Amino acid sequence: MMHLRCSDERFDKVVAGNVIHLLDEPVLAIKELMRVCKPGGKLIIPTYINISNDKSPNMASRFLEKLGVDFKCQFDFYTYARFFFDAGYTNAVFRLAEGRMPCAIAIITK
Repeated sequence: MMHLRCSDERFDKVVAGNVIHLLDEPVLAIKELMRVCKPGGKLIIPTYINISNDKSPNMASRFLEKLGVDFKCQFDFYTYARFFFDAGYTNAVFRLAEGRMPCAIAIITK
């Protein structure tokens, strides 16, 4: 994901599902994904929200951590949006897919 074997501006849509919170350098990964996205194309990054309203990991996240999943970042909806804003992606749009394990979806138009 950090060094895709694709030419620049190759894809209309680029999707990186449920991975950003597992990466050591997620901003560099996003930069690489943007590289292979065509101008006017969309980068779509859905990520399960790992933090409950009281700012502690939810039950599913705690279970996955016990199985060895190494979350580098844990987000609620607002900290997910803030992550992209702080990384310079101020044009990102966010959606929330609610459910037992809610999912925040970032959509960035290149």
